Amino acid sequence: MGALEVGEVRPGDPVVDELIKLGKRYSRTLGMMPAGAFWEAAYRGRLVAARIDGRPVGYALFRLPRSNQVMLSHLCVAAEARGSGVARALVAEIRARHSSRLGIRAKCRDDYGLNPMWEALGFHARGSAVGRGKDRSPMTVWWLDHGHADLFSSLTEAELLADEPDLLEAALDLNILMDLHTRADASSAQRSQVLVADHLEGRLRLVVTNGVDRELAHRPQDQRVPVELAASHYPRRTAAAGEAEDVFAQLVRASATTGQELSRQDEGDLWQIAEAVASGVGVLLTWDDGLRRRFADLQRTVPALASFHVLDPDHLVTHLDEVARAWAYQPARLQGSAYDQVRAGADDEPRLLEFLGRTSGETRSELRDLLRRLAREDVPRWLIHTGTEPAIACYAAYLDGQVLRVPLLRTAVHQLSDTIARQLVWLLRRDARNHGALVIDVSDQHVGGVLTRAMASDPFHHHGGHRYAWVVPVCGTAQEVAQAANEARELVDVGPGPLLRPGLSPRTAAEIERSLWPAKLTDSDLPHYIIPIQPRWSGDLLGYPIQLTTRPVELSLGREQVYYRAADNLLTAPSRILWRVSQGRHTSAEIIGTSFLDAIDVDTPSRLHAALKHYGVLDLPLLEKLADGRPQIQALRFSDTELFARPISTNTYSLIREQHGGPKTFYGPHRIRPELFAALYRTGTT
Repeated sequence: MGALEVGEVRPGDPVVDELIKLGKRYSRTLGMMPAGAFWEAAYRGRLVAARIDGRPVGYALFRLPRSNQVMLSHLCVAAEARGSGVARALVAEIRARHSSRLGIRAKCRDDYGLNPMWEALGFHARGSAVGRGKDRSPMTVWWLDHGHADLFSSLTEAELLADEPDLLEAALDLNILMDLHTRADASSAQRSQVLVADHLEGRLRLVVTNGVDRELAHRPQDQRVPVELAASHYPRRTAAAGEAEDVFAQLVRASATTGQELSRQDEGDLWQIAEAVASGVGVLLTWDDGLRRRFADLQRTVPALASFHVLDPDHLVTHLDEVARAWAYQPARLQGSAYDQVRAGADDEPRLLEFLGRTSGETRSELRDLLRRLAREDVPRWLIHTGTEPAIACYAAYLDGQVLRVPLLRTAVHQLSDTIARQLVWLLRRDARNHGALVIDVSDQHVGGVLTRAMASDPFHHHGGHRYAWVVPVCGTAQEVAQAANEARELVDVGPGPLLRPGLSPRTAAEIERSLWPAKLTDSDLPHYIIPIQPRWSGDLLGYPIQLTTRPVELSLGREQVYYRAADNLLTAPSRILWRVSQGRHTSAEIIGTSFLDAIDVDTPSRLHAALKHYGVLDLPLLEKLADGRPQIQALRFSDTELFARPISTNTYSLIREQHGGPKTFYGPHRIRPELFAALYRTGTT
C-alpha cells in the first residue's frame, strides 16, 4: 500500500465530492449526512481527509462547539484501507490542530461492535446514550483526553461532557412525518432519514404541532390512522388558546397584499407556520419549496416570524449549530422590550408557585415551604416578567459574608428561556462581584434543564449537592489568581482548585478566566487589543453611553454580542479587547471596558447577516453600507463585557502609556502589551 497523507480539506477542493460518496457508502453505520454539511465543514475548517497515493480512503468530520471540545460527527475509513492506520492518523491530525481543546468526544452504537477500535485509538468510555433510530439502540460516549487535567481537574464528569449546542425543537410537516414512518422504505423518503442520524442525539428534538392534525383532517380515515399513531410518538407542542388563530390572521393579511387568492393548500401551509410559531417551536421542517418561498416573503412583513425558520432537513442539519444558537440565545428579542426585574411580595406567592419543579419531583408544599422560609428570613425574591404576562424567571439571593447564596433559581417554559437562563447566570456573577462576594452558591435542587445547561457552560462546579462559581477579582499572575481562587474555595469547604502556570495558550487562558470571571491572567499568551468604537454602536452593544430604552440594565448586557467592521488580518481570537469610545457630540473619548473576543467571522454581508442576525444589532442594508463596495466584512463575536467603574480619559491614558508604551492614536485596532492592559484595567476598576 502506498504512502498515507492526512490533511485539512480546503474550501473548493474537489475531494469533497469523493468524501460525500464515501460517507453514503457507509451511511448505514455513520447515519445520513447532507452533502451540504461536507462543504460547510470544509468552509469552516472542520473536515480532515486521508489519501493513499492521492486516492481518498477516509475522513473525519467534526464540530468545534463553545464547550472547548472537539465533537466527532463522522470517522470513516474505506473497507479496503482498514488496518493501515488511517483512523489513527485522522484522529492524530485533529489532535494536532486542536490540542488546546480539552479533548475529542464521539458517540457510537454498541451493536456495531467497534469498542475495541475506540479503545485502540486511545478513547475511554465516559457515558451512555440512546440512538435516534426506531430501535433506540444503546450508544457509548467515548472521550479522548488532551492532557489538560492539571488545568481542569475540578470539572466533574458531567460537566466535562456537557454543553452540546443548545437543543433545538423542530416541528415536522405531514409529509416528513409520513417519510419517517408510513413510507420510510420508499426511495423518495430516504432523504428524510437524515433527521434520525445518531450524531444528532441531544442536539435536535423533533416535535409535532396541531398543524399536522389540520392537514390530516382532509385525508381519508384509512390514511389518518397510521399517521396519527406515528405522531403520538413525538412530543406535542400546542399553542395557547387563540394564539395560532391570531398568527394565522396576520399571515392571511400579509398574503393579501400579493393580490392572489389563497387555495386550500396555501391555507394549509399558513396553518403549519402559525401553529409552529404560536407553540414556541423554532423551526418548521418541510421539503415543500413553495412553502419555503411563501415564508421568505411573509417573514419580511410579519414581526411574529422574525426569529422563526422554515427549512428543509438538509439545510437544518448542515447549519444546525447556528440555527440552534440563534433560536436559544436571542438578545435581539430583548431589545426595546419591557422585561423588568421586580421584587416579589406576599401577594406574589401564586406567581412564584408557577415555577414548581415538576420534572425533578418537587411537590407544591415543598416549594411553598421554601418561599415562606425565604419571606420570613427577609431574603429578596425576584420575578422577571413583562407587562401582565406570566413571569419567565425567578430567583432569590442574599449575601452571607463573601458568599452569594442562591436558594431559588428557576426559569419558566418559554421560547426565551435559554436567553434568560444565560442572563440570570451572568447577572449573578455581576451581582457577586459588585457586592464583594467570592463565591456563588446555588443550592436549589430543582433549577431545571435549561439553567443546568447554562451553569454547565459558565461553568459552575458540582460539589455536595451545590453548584458553585468562583468570582475572583484579581488581575495578576497565574500564581496570584490560583491563590485567590483557592481562598474562595475555602469559604465553602471545597478542596484546592486546578494548578495554573504562566504562559497558558490563548484558548486555555480564556477558559480559565471565564470560569473565574472577573479574573485576568497577566502572564498568559492571550493577546490584548484596543478597539475604537463609535458612541452610537457602543450604546447599543455595551450600554455606554446609556440609551433611552425600556429594558432594565440587568437584562441589557447580553453575554454574547457581535460587532461589525471592515475586514483585516490584525485581530486574532480568542483574545481580550479594550473598548475605546470615540469622541462624540455628547461624549468624550474614553476607554470604557473590556470583553473577550471569542471568534472572528469574515464573509459577505448577506452571509454574516443570515448567520448572526439573532444578535439584533444591524440589519442587512446597514451591513452593506458598512462594506462600502468591498466583498467582505468582519464580524467580531465577543462576550462577558465588563464596563469600568471609572472610564479612562485621554489624559489618564496618556499618563499610563508613558509608563508602559502603547499607541498614541486610534484609527483602528491596536495590539498592546499585557502590562499596559493590566494598568488600564486596574485604573478603570479601582
